[in-house]
Amino acid sequence: MAQHKQLTWTELRVGLFVLAAAALLVVVIFYVTGAGALGPKYRLHAFLPEVDGLTVGAPVRLDGVDVGNVEKIAVALPKPGEPPAKDRSIRVDMRIQKDFQDYIRADSSAGLITEGLLGNRYVDIDRGFVGKKLDNEDEIAGREEKALKAVVERSADLMTNLSAITEKANAVLDDVRNGHGSLGKFMVDEEAYKHLNSSLGNLDRLMADVSDGKGTIGKLMVSDEVYNNVNSAAGRLDNVLEAVQNKQGTLGKLLYEPELNDSAKRLLDNGNALITDVRGGKGTLGKLATDDSLFVQYRQVGENLYDGRSIFQRPQVLRQHVGSRGRHASVGWRFPEGPEKIPAREVYNLLVIARFLFHH
Repeated sequence: MAQHKQLTWTELRVGLFVLAAAALLVVVIFYVTGAGALGPKYRLHAFLPEVDGLTVGAPVRLDGVDVGNVEKIAVALPKPGEPPAKDRSIRVDMRIQKDFQDYIRADSSAGLITEGLLGNRYVDIDRGFVGKKLDNEDEIAGREEKALKAVVERSADLMTNLSAITEKANAVLDDVRNGHGSLGKFMVDEEAYKHLNSSLGNLDRLMADVSDGKGTIGKLMVSDEVYNNVNSAAGRLDNVLEAVQNKQGTLGKLLYEPELNDSAKRLLDNGNALITDVRGGKGTLGKLATDDSLFVQYRQVGENLYDGRSIFQRPQVLRQHVGSRGRHASVGWRFPEGPEKIPAREVYNLLVIARFLFHH
């Protein structure tokens, strides 16, 4: 009798364990497919153009918050008498928690969102603000996944650009392999390689000479004499600057002594005044610079001297001229004030005296 009770208790424990496992399984199922809530739900459906990647049990989210899951996916049948519409190809049935029913209204819409670029897809519902709230078995407006469409279009453009760039790169590489262009000749021409190798050899020898202290650059790099000279010159320059700052020497006095500055200023003022007087025609220099009559007089005197020198160089002409006119003949000589008559004999005597002075 005791053995019979022991067997019954064992069976009871097994039954309790199975019930607990079943209850746990139910909880897990509701957690996975029902967004973790065991409360009441209602159904909505939406029509979409495509549902590639969407599976039954996928989450339904209201502005990013889990509110339900996808219950069924099926091909939508057109209404009687209406042609099939491309944007209503697939019907998606959803189970939504009733707690969120007030947020899903007539202006809400449902669309597919892809997690990442190649992730899983889920249904995203926009929150509604106007219109009546949707009841059980109502239709919510569907929308196309514009983000994925834009990504696909951009990806297509990117692939087109990459293809064009690849073709151009292949063409460039073919030209290089065939020795076309500067780069192609450099890659396949042995003469270019020899010139480059020779240039590198010359550069290596130049660097070796510099390291050994040869040449001007080498001495600059390794010789202490140049450094000492530069250091000495810098020291002397520093002494000169110090002397200038201490008001020593002409430059120091010019920079720091106010008397020299005042003298230089007065000199500039006097020079400006002198230039102003010259421009105004004041003084001898001003008259020389601005009075045209002096220029005319000096030009007339020069012409007279030139005429006298010409007669002086040819005295026989003057003798003939004077002899033809007689002893008391006169020569017309032009002066700035006007022509005057001078006796020809006196002019001849003056020219003889001038000739004597010029030659002795």
